[in-house]
Amino acid sequence: MLWCLWLWESDTDYILCDGDIDILPKLYNQDEIRFEYNQANQPRSRVSCTIFSAMWMLSDLMNYEFSLDELKEVDELSYQNWRIRWQWRYVKSAVDLVRKWWNEKHADLWTVAYYRINKYSDKIDEILEKWYTINWNFCPTSEYWADYRKDAVLDWCDFWLNTNWHAIDIIWNEWHRSTKDSYKWRKTYDWTKDCNRYELKHKIAELTNYWHRYYVFTKVAEDNLEEIKRLNELKSLVLIAIETNSKMRHLVNDEWFRNKLHSMNDANRSKLEDINIQLKRLS
Repeated sequence: MLWCLWLWESDTDYILCDGDIDILPKLYNQDEIRFEYNQANQPRSRVSCTIFSAMWMLSDLMNYEFSLDELKEVDELSYQNWRIRWQWRYVKSAVDLVRKWWNEKHADLWTVAYYRINKYSDKIDEILEKWYTINWNFCPTSEYWADYRKDAVLDWCDFWLNTNWHAIDIIWNEWHRSTKDSYKWRKTYDWTKDCNRYELKHKIAELTNYWHRYYVFTKVAEDNLEEIKRLNELKSLVLIAIETNSKMRHLVNDEWFRNKLHSMNDANRSKLEDINIQLKRLS
């Protein structure tokens, strides 16, 4: 079993828009070290792809290899936080759980935050090229497995969907956009290559079986954490207000009210610019 229960994003997620990519701080350990954990090693973790993919993402960011005991601890903690025993997990729930656990256990190293980014952002490769690992979920099918297990390259982009979802990481590997899956033993059909990592020939936006949003962890200086949280929460609400006001403006016939909504959105956009300036200073 390798299912996950979709993304379960929320309106209060910290949203990183195309114009905000510079808010991401550069990695301090800008190298090609990547960590992998095999979720199939133990029966208890075979339904924990969301936990494992979030832990891998954090490992890569921090250059920190989690012990087996730590992996078990976080997996068990997920059951204490509304996960049903031997069932799967939402991607967002796992990312948030790992963030909280890390900030309690390892804040002496760095505290971390996470952002939600749209699949159709034209900045995805730019984020990967900064050596960020990003956390995604997709719908695997037999044709998908058959494609990449030929030569460790996913050549196709159009796949049918079913109810089987799996959480993985996307990385920049040997200067290619690649996945990092959760089964280290997997080989190509002729056993000549490791295909736990496989290259993606197409951009993420072109892959029909990849979910439309994803998450990325970032480092946050501890003394800035509360202010960054406040600004990001405010930013998310302002973005929601802009979208809501625009929808109302198209529905209402009252010209005076339409003008008020337009003025309010001008003020909201001005506030967004101010928030982004403050976030860049704090990152």
